[in-house]
Order: sequence, then C-alpha cells, then structure tokens
Amino acid sequence: MKCCDIIRSLCCCVALCCALAGCVEQKPLALDKDDLRIAAFYGDYLLLSGVPPDVGAGQDIALLDSTDISALLVRHELTQEALNRKIEVYKRNPYLWRSVLQQVRLVIRKKTVPVK
Repeated sequence: MKCCDIIRSLCCCVALCCALAGCVEQKPLALDKDDLRIAAFYGDYLLLSGVPPDVGAGQDIALLDSTDISALLVRHELTQEALNRKIEVYKRNPYLWRSVLQQVRLVIRKKTVPVK
C-alpha cells in the first residue's frame, strides 16, 4: 500500500468518526444549584415583566426597577456577584446557557399552567 493510500484512508476514517460523533444524542448539561437559582430568577423576572405568554404584540412590557430586581435576587438567594460570575460562564459555554433556558421554560410553565 502506498503512503498516499494510507493517508487517504486515515483521513476518511477521521471524517467518518467526526460525522458519527455529531449524530450522537447530546444529553443536556447538568445544572448546579446556582444554575437552577438563576433559572428560577430569570423565569420570575420574565413573568413579572409581562413577557410570557399573555403579552400580545400591542401590549407593553413592564420594566422592573433595581428594587424589584434586588428583591428577586434575595428571593432566589443570589448575589449580584454570583449572577455576574455565572453570566461570564454562560458566555463561554452556550450549551450550558441553553440548558439554563430550558429550565427557565419549565419554571414558567409550572407557574402559568392553570390548576385543574
């Protein structure tokens, strides 16, 4: 076998492995307790500001002031420093941020689903 054939075969194997690795189901990233607190905080923030789901195109969104935001942070046992630190982590890891947003969606659904 020629050297070129070996290199070509190796490249094909690497390309095939990369393609198959992309097809593997990716599990959501595990969230730590700060991630869960931030998800609950952000869900409550969205609910209080009127974003989901009852806001129509013509309705205004309520802007929360610093007092409201501070109260939310206290309610969810978060500090501004911890929030800023996690935001930097989310900037570097968008998949983790996606998992947090999925948790936010669950928080909002739990709080807005009518009780039967």
